[in-house]
Amino acid sequence: MPGRYKIWIIAIIVLLVLAFVIAFAPVGTMAQAGFSVQSTFQYSFDEPLVTDAAKLAEKANEIKQMVEAAGVSTMYVKLINDRLVEIQTAAVTAEGAAEDKQALTKVLQSNFEGVSGPQIPESTQQRQPIGKLFDFLAIYRPQPQVKLGLDLQGGAHVVLQCLPQTTMTFASPEDKPLVKETATEEEEAEATAGYKPLETAASLTEKVRAVLVRNGVAADEIQVEVVSPYLLSVKTRANDEQTAARHQKIVQDFLENNYPNLTIEARPMMTVFVQADTADRVLNIVDRRLYSMGEIREPIIQKQGDDQIIVELPGVKDPQRVLDILKSTALLEFVLIPNRYTDPVPDDNDYSEWRDQTTGEMVPWEVVYHNSERNFTGADLKSNAQVGVGQAGDWVVNFEIRDRRKIAFAEFTREHVGRIMAIVLDGECQMAPVIRTEITAGRGQISGDMTPEEARDLKLLLNAGALPVPLKVVENRTVSATLGQDTIIRSLRAGLIAFACVLAFMALYYRVPGLLAGVALVMYIMLILAVLVVVKATLTLPGIAGLILSLGLAVDANVIIFERLKEELWNNKTLRTAVETGFERAWTAILDANVTTLIVAAVLYFLGTSLIKGFAVVLFLGVCVSLFTAVTVTRWLVTMVGNSRWGQNRALYGVTPQPHKGT
Repeated sequence: MPGRYKIWIIAIIVLLVLAFVIAFAPVGTMAQAGFSVQSTFQYSFDEPLVTDAAKLAEKANEIKQMVEAAGVSTMYVKLINDRLVEIQTAAVTAEGAAEDKQALTKVLQSNFEGVSGPQIPESTQQRQPIGKLFDFLAIYRPQPQVKLGLDLQGGAHVVLQCLPQTTMTFASPEDKPLVKETATEEEEAEATAGYKPLETAASLTEKVRAVLVRNGVAADEIQVEVVSPYLLSVKTRANDEQTAARHQKIVQDFLENNYPNLTIEARPMMTVFVQADTADRVLNIVDRRLYSMGEIREPIIQKQGDDQIIVELPGVKDPQRVLDILKSTALLEFVLIPNRYTDPVPDDNDYSEWRDQTTGEMVPWEVVYHNSERNFTGADLKSNAQVGVGQAGDWVVNFEIRDRRKIAFAEFTREHVGRIMAIVLDGECQMAPVIRTEITAGRGQISGDMTPEEARDLKLLLNAGALPVPLKVVENRTVSATLGQDTIIRSLRAGLIAFACVLAFMALYYRVPGLLAGVALVMYIMLILAVLVVVKATLTLPGIAGLILSLGLAVDANVIIFERLKEELWNNKTLRTAVETGFERAWTAILDANVTTLIVAAVLYFLGTSLIKGFAVVLFLGVCVSLFTAVTVTRWLVTMVGNSRWGQNRALYGVTPQPHKGT
């Protein structure tokens, strides 16, 4: 056997093995074997646990108390529906998880009838090795590693839009409020004689909205809130500083005209605008949040236009929770509370009302928040927040200040010993500790009667960072997972049947070349799957169409080659000459057809929507791979067979043997 044939055979075998390993991952390191603790279990019940969906959380809490009374420490207990409960324990070792599983089963079976389980949730299942290769490699059951799109396995499709926001605050003297609850006819009649707060909160809100709308501001872009009798908050969607200043002046002029005897203070605006790089920054933060969640497998995140983000979450089990995490601005602030305000019940976790020591009255948190100083934010934290258990046994989140801000934080806490420093997330007070002493280590803790799931979500939000702008959900669509599974099964069945028919036709019509083309087509399938895995492409239903189309192009190339080969053999050329000439004459037609297809795929990718892009990517990659297998691999195989002793029989190529006349 000539040396080049040996090289060809080795190359084909190596490519096939390498493609199979990449596409199906039958071998991996022991670290990939998933020897982490599996402590999430699901139990199903024959009878519904509740008759009202609103009581699912209440029933889950009852089960949580039941299992913890049996000595099992849980991270969370959640009723997925009225017959299915999911429980995650706090086990950190495999032995502990096994004990927890046994205890959970015993508790549930003793308290409920018809309990089945436990099952391991799909989102937490890990591939388990079936064998060991050397001391560092594990053998797995082959499993396709291609990422499946939303339409193939179900999940959620969300379109998020970046929005600008301008927050304006207007204040009147506290002894002359802007609003009062009611205004009598006598007070209205006396309105011209000196200052009278005749507006109610509702009427002032409507008037401010109306004046902004009259000046060209869209009604759905305006939020007006009377925070307190002497504080007014207005939010708009101004796109730049000039527009924001104009909106502030409109409201300022209205208030001065409405309250001619009152001095209105316009406090500094808080503005965020959508810049050229805003969508990219949001995309990175969304990506970090989804990655931190762990249970979200292979999300698809892409930018659309200058201000929209498309997020596809194949296989997601709780899309609403994920959506809440994506939308959360996660703006963490360390707020220094003025001395005039105190927490009436320090040991309580309710910070909705505070006591104003100057008046002795209770005021809402919003008033305290608007009158407080913002000194540090989440941008000053390291991305190493961790969930822990507090001294009272509650769930807490531990954080640490960045090194460059630790000195400033230490100075700040030293100067304000004895003052209340509230920790605020998205405007809501999470806790309000008193600064007892200077904090030099730069470490702190957030508590507040959180569930384990809420603590984990807060941790990942802090670690991923705050969004630079608010987000609006433009589209939120859920795809049925059952429909996706049906699609996969039907597509695979149709593909296998079509592939078998093609191989049978090629073998019957072209004989040996047809069989060799079948080998090349199998290699094409293996290579295209491996390429999809390497480039991390997502296979969607349109992508499958592109895959089948590129397979058809590969078959078409083989047909052109074999017809040219038969023509040369009918002209009584030698087999070697016929193979070389046939491939050379077929190459021009094959190249033209495939190049035009590649151009079409490129145009579809750059101008099409997300689904069309999936089709274009798979088609482009498939055409490139099919060119290699149809032209190079098929030529190697036909050349090797044609130069063998038994391969000289022309009948094997579908040509009637004739006397050789030479060339």
